[in-house]
Amino acid sequence: MLNYCSRKSSQINTIEIQTDNATTPRRKLARKHNIEDTPLNGEPAAKRNRLENSTDRRRKTSVAEKETGEEENTRRRRTLKHGEVAPPQCSFCKEEQKSEDEELLSCTTCKAYYHPGKCLRYKDELKTNIRKLKEWFCPRCVLCSSCERFISDPSNVECSVCCRAWHGTCAPKGHYPSIDFDSAWYCGACCRSRNFRIYDSPPPTPSRPGPKGRKSRAPPVEDSLRFDCDVDELTDLINRRDSTMDALNIENGLSKSATPSPLSSTQNNKQDEKPRMNGKTDNSCKKKNANIPLVLKEDSDLYDGSRKMAYSSKPSSSVVPTGQLLHFGTGKVCKAIYASAYEEPLHSAPNLYSCKFCLHTTHLKENLVIHWDHCTAKHPPGNEIYRDDGLAFFEVDGAVQKKYCQDLCLISKLFIASKTLYAEVETFIFYVLCEITTEGYVIVGYFSKEKNPSKNNNLSCLLVLPMVQKMGYGRLLIDMSYELSRIELRVGHPEHPLSDLGILAYRGYWRSSLLCYLREHRKFDRVNIKDISLATRITPVDIVNQLMFDKLITLKGGVYTLKTGKRALKFPLSQCRRRFVDPKKIIWRARPTKEYLDPTKCNSYVSV
Repeated sequence: MLNYCSRKSSQINTIEIQTDNATTPRRKLARKHNIEDTPLNGEPAAKRNRLENSTDRRRKTSVAEKETGEEENTRRRRTLKHGEVAPPQCSFCKEEQKSEDEELLSCTTCKAYYHPGKCLRYKDELKTNIRKLKEWFCPRCVLCSSCERFISDPSNVECSVCCRAWHGTCAPKGHYPSIDFDSAWYCGACCRSRNFRIYDSPPPTPSRPGPKGRKSRAPPVEDSLRFDCDVDELTDLINRRDSTMDALNIENGLSKSATPSPLSSTQNNKQDEKPRMNGKTDNSCKKKNANIPLVLKEDSDLYDGSRKMAYSSKPSSSVVPTGQLLHFGTGKVCKAIYASAYEEPLHSAPNLYSCKFCLHTTHLKENLVIHWDHCTAKHPPGNEIYRDDGLAFFEVDGAVQKKYCQDLCLISKLFIASKTLYAEVETFIFYVLCEITTEGYVIVGYFSKEKNPSKNNNLSCLLVLPMVQKMGYGRLLIDMSYELSRIELRVGHPEHPLSDLGILAYRGYWRSSLLCYLREHRKFDRVNIKDISLATRITPVDIVNQLMFDKLITLKGGVYTLKTGKRALKFPLSQCRRRFVDPKKIIWRARPTKEYLDPTKCNSYVSV
């Protein structure tokens, strides 16, 4: 749970925060007053006393701050012996250099010291390369190597060899050795020196060819059971299925003849050879197919009744599988964290097989192979509202595509403990994030949103599949929720309570958004909470809490001071880096409302 401030949202909107890079010192403000603030002789004594008290309070505050700073310096000098030099101190965490700690880095421009791993979160390779360089610039002094301007965008990149940084629009082509979003990156010059292949993103994984002896469809379907199914076993299974279907068609009169499969001909030859060895002939073996009885309605009803009696509709709490595996049809397996909400026999099955397009789930891999031959879906059943850089967003209405949304909620129930609703999906809209592949649009995550929110929520449920985590998709989904709120001219927050991973994802997104805003407005003397909320679409309560969590805001003498130069600009560029949505590529319109929404105000989803 998040610790929210006791102030109301309307009160927080009106708070003006003074930055620490204000041009006018506070001591001059305490001595000089405007003519309008000076009381005249004819004014009442109460007003004069109030102004005098405020002046005295300001003077006392400035004197106390000065004394506090002098005491810290004096205390630090007293601990040193005669002729001893004070050890260097980290400019970010304010800790001195210790023998057991890592060596501090010194900026070439401002001469400030930093912990490269603890504070700047540099990896081992980057820390080693920085030691070899003649000059190094801290996050407060670093500029773009192309345009030589200050870096304040979330798409910035930083080379792990030469330690140069660029804007996302100015960056040259480089090399990513891993598909993880926070992996190392090498610029073009360093790639040529190390004989790396230069490309912006990892190449797509080539699809695996189908089994031998079968015609491939267009587009080819990737064999997603590569991890636990052999090609010979799969070919044998498909041939058995084809021979059974041919026998049923001949028995029902749907076809006059059928070409025998290699498996059936081999079995007939073996059956014919066995009676000849015994010197006898069997008329039943000479037939191509044995007589298969038709399925009557009485048998079908008896089977359905027996199945209902054997497996109850509600899963029993006594039989809960531990370590249920989900095979999502992409060649990767993920382990379920919580018990599934599927009916039997899926609830007690050790393995679950799900289609990567229509989310059809079964407990047998043979059923999934049969499903692939008849599945025509290549993308989620909704409207595509965004496409950029190999990713796409689809808007799916829960009232229109009820089956698909229910399957999506049942899958998310395997990984989210607080997920309770998976049947009543008519009142929600689902925004599905997909990767564009050669086979189609493969889902990687989604977030849901209420059609008529009962609270000021712009997001109800968020899920990124475990096999594609650490790729920046969580913050991309959060950014899309806030961009939709921007189009709706509203300001919202996620539904509470948030899960552990949800809090981490939102903390990272809020920090990135606020740091980018403060780096862009670093020359401003005063910052308004309302302006930050309208620029980022984050609620004022979440803004203040994140600033307090990162120790960026303090209260001194009744004035809120934002540590822009002392702390905000010293955060590493990696804390600003994230995936983001381009608002120009969103094709979506908000639903019309009866009330008028002022674009200059922080409108909520629920009228107060």
